[in-house]
Amino acid sequence: MHTAVNPGCEFDLPVGLIGWSQDSIAGTFRDGTDVQASINALRGVTNDQRRAFIATYPLIRVASFEGQGWITLDNRRLFVFRSLLLPTTPITVRLATYEEAQELRRKLTTRDEGATIVIRN
Repeated sequence: MHTAVNPGCEFDLPVGLIGWSQDSIAGTFRDGTDVQASINALRGVTNDQRRAFIATYPLIRVASFEGQGWITLDNRRLFVFRSLLLPTTPITVRLATYEEAQELRRKLTTRDEGATIVIRN
């Protein structure tokens, strides 16, 4: 894992360059909202409206791992973002703190460097 110069700093990354830390996600957010329903509700709006909606979410936390690039701790949010935005669309992210990166390391289940994810029912 790269050593973070400024943990907690915010910066923009193309959404397509951020990988998942786990190989699957739950189909609902913690508040019970269905992940796929959130995506479907935004399919009919413009890209600018999608970006404005995404800006209402908390920033996703990322860490950079050797050979794997940028990986998120916030897999469900990233799934929504990647489902709605072009891969080159920049989103603002927050660099994970050391403690968050250690949490990510414990939860890391991806077998393909964060390239794919499955939604569990």
